[in-house]
Amino acid sequence: MKAIALITCLGDMFFIGKDEYVYRLETGECHFEKVADSHHEFEQLLNGEKFDEWLLPLLVEKLIKAGKVLNENQVYSFKKPSVLGDEYSLENIEPTNISVHFAFSGQICEQIKDLPDGTKVNIKFEAKKD
Repeated sequence: MKAIALITCLGDMFFIGKDEYVYRLETGECHFEKVADSHHEFEQLLNGEKFDEWLLPLLVEKLIKAGKVLNENQVYSFKKPSVLGDEYSLENIEPTNISVHFAFSGQICEQIKDLPDGTKVNIKFEAKKD
């Protein structure tokens, strides 16, 4: 990874790879994909056709209206990620420290990466000690 391009309110990360392409890590679905051939193309997509899909402004607005306001160093995170069978609902999303969000999401994605869809899982979360 060369640089982080954007971390969304909903905890997805867009970053620039060493190849200069822009990639998206969608943490709720544990999905990783190339989204643009350059930072310039990424900005055009973000400010145009992909704005609603990537940033989910209507969901963020509903979260704020429900009193779920982010503090500094927080993102919205799933109590139970959608990849584990839950959904993008107000009840399933809460403000979470950004480090906790990525640690938790990363551990889930790592544990399920090689499993076929529909496999029942028992996720174990380990807090890292400094």
